[in-house]
Amino acid sequence: MNVRSITRHFPLALVLAVVVAGRPVLGQQLVDYVVAVVDNEIILYSDVVEAVKMYRMQQPEQEPEDLPGHMLDNMIDTRVVLAYARRDSVRVPAEQINGAVRQIIDQYTEQLGSDEALEQLVTNSGMTMRDWNRLLRRQKEEELLQRKLEEERFGEVRVTGLEVGRYYETYYDSIPSNPVIMDLSHIMISSLPDPEVVASLNARTEEIRRRIADGEDFGEMARRYSEDLNSATNGGDLGFFARGTFMAEFEEAAFALEPGEISPPVRTDVGLHIIKLEERNEDQIRVRHILVQIPKTDEDDHRALETISILRQRILDGDETFSEAATKYSEDLASASEGGRIGEFMRDQLLPQYQAALDTISVNEMTEPIRVVDQDNISYHIMMLNDRSGGDKLTLDEHFQQITYLAKQAKWNRERERWLGDLRRELYIDERGLEPLP
Repeated sequence: MNVRSITRHFPLALVLAVVVAGRPVLGQQLVDYVVAVVDNEIILYSDVVEAVKMYRMQQPEQEPEDLPGHMLDNMIDTRVVLAYARRDSVRVPAEQINGAVRQIIDQYTEQLGSDEALEQLVTNSGMTMRDWNRLLRRQKEEELLQRKLEEERFGEVRVTGLEVGRYYETYYDSIPSNPVIMDLSHIMISSLPDPEVVASLNARTEEIRRRIADGEDFGEMARRYSEDLNSATNGGDLGFFARGTFMAEFEEAAFALEPGEISPPVRTDVGLHIIKLEERNEDQIRVRHILVQIPKTDEDDHRALETISILRQRILDGDETFSEAATKYSEDLASASEGGRIGEFMRDQLLPQYQAALDTISVNEMTEPIRVVDQDNISYHIMMLNDRSGGDKLTLDEHFQQITYLAKQAKWNRERERWLGDLRRELYIDERGLEPLP
């Protein structure tokens, strides 16, 4: 039983007797120790190490001085707020947490270009993918809980015109420029496997499932036929996991099963799965699966690029307008019905490859095809720049609303700090300090 599981089963006093209460003496091997206690919850050295790894992965170029101490201070503040969230029974829906986690994973995959590159980044940061998913989920859950409680406590912060003016004068040098706003349309063409290949693989998966239904052993079939080599040697066993660990389609099918039940083929971004639920343990399940991969080939990629390049040339030649081409051919159905228009975006909200392409064109011009990777999905996009505005320094006369928002944020932060200070004085907090971290 590790320290984390101990805290769920024994009183804090006993935990503090089990865990090394102070820093390890010279010559002893460091395993773990308590660096702080907040209310009835301990913060361990290992918790800070994990937080440092997460920070360095997420913000590698913005490391503050004494990062470990900075992270410990933040963790103490977070535990203070969460202690009150628990007392007030504040909860965040699991689907909201899952969505936040998925968004972060998608953003990393977009920026890095592939799942493999993301796994390499995680490995280089000193974590396994399972550790990273666990830490990311905990991070997002804590952020959402903290935000919800703070919104309930503060509500809408109000500022007067005089306060806005004083804020502008005091912080003029740090007042940002007006963000660049782009009004955009796009056409999307996906890189998809050959339909005949998909049909053949689906028939193969159905045949494997039929043989299992006829009495053949699931584990043995996984060892023979599953293309998930990591689990195939264990008969397809993935062990216990909670929601938010695997792909949404996979989890939706797996969590809907009863023990011993076998799913029909489930398609995800990596292929076709047959899933068997072995057992449940509270909010976790243990499953086996057989994966039949749907290969993604360079030919699929080239076919999509060729299609969208032909569309772009037809628009340039005047054979049809951008709006007409988007309506007929774009695979983003939500925007296709609007002639491809996707609305206004701040430049900084866009993916780096979109920013780079749009910076090279003028209003009413199209970009070259842009390749986008979303997990294992590849698509090509042509962007049309309908309009561009902003980029100038914010002024009180022209941007009063934006500066009012900044002033509200500054006031909200001051009030939050006062509130947090009051909470800290009401709770038992024991800060024990850190040995130097790597």
